[in-house]
Amino acid sequence: MIDLSLNRVYWEYIQNNSYLRPDRYFSTTAIPSIGLRATCPVYSKRSSSLKKDLSDLVIAFAAKHAKYKFVIAMSGGIDSEITAETFHQLGIPFRAVTQRLFDGTNDHDSIYAVKFCRDRKIEHRIISLSFDKLMQETIPKAVLHGQFTHSYSQIALTNIFNYVEDDEILILSGHNPDFHNKIGVGWWEDSPNIIKYAIATNKLFFTFTSLEPIFCHYAANYDSNQPGDKDNTFIYNEYTNLHPRVKMTGWEKNHELVGILTNEIRKYSNYKHQSFITWDHFTLRYIRKLFIEKGLDL
Repeated sequence: MIDLSLNRVYWEYIQNNSYLRPDRYFSTTAIPSIGLRATCPVYSKRSSSLKKDLSDLVIAFAAKHAKYKFVIAMSGGIDSEITAETFHQLGIPFRAVTQRLFDGTNDHDSIYAVKFCRDRKIEHRIISLSFDKLMQETIPKAVLHGQFTHSYSQIALTNIFNYVEDDEILILSGHNPDFHNKIGVGWWEDSPNIIKYAIATNKLFFTFTSLEPIFCHYAANYDSNQPGDKDNTFIYNEYTNLHPRVKMTGWEKNHELVGILTNEIRKYSNYKHQSFITWDHFTLRYIRKLFIEKGLDL
């Protein structure tokens, strides 16, 4: 059975057996996954069809949480769009929300979300996040409640919760598998930190891309030479009505702000590196490889 619970936690820190990072947290850049672990069974199962797996999950999710309304955050990227398209094709009501950065520096990406909703007559709200608000309010609040350490883009997403009501579930699609080139597949810590934020601020959050079959479809199409570390052909082959586009982050026009944002995050969270969440199997395999390379006995 797939766990479809809201604010789902699937990791723990080894020092305190909690989903919250301990105050005196031990970690190391040499083995960034040594301080925490994934608690769900190792992902391995998926069908031959992404569309079937996602449709089955959406149907089960909507039935389980029928008392709530659904809000799908759409960046303009294909990942959030296939979630919205699946809901739409199944006739499950939802409204969409898109965050506009700094007077429109991500318009080149979000325009796809605008067109998608307009063509399907889906209720769509565009909210604005100014640079000043990100610096003065969003970053300190996100670090406090979500324990973020690095990702200004993930931190920015927490602002969307301000536009979601108590009877609504915010659905994001940014939990794509992350890859450590020596350890394997998993999640960089700032990706699921948004769940910590939702729990701490009494908001409701869900994502389909961190669930086993969808995660596995994405992992199977890993391509480090393409934006987003995946070849999106497998998506367009099944969702043939959706418009192909180059993978964007929405932050392409904000390069000059990266250093400023990073320094601001450091003021509240002075961690030099992120931890990597993965299963014990991958961490132990990597540790064993390090020992062998150094000529040590296990």
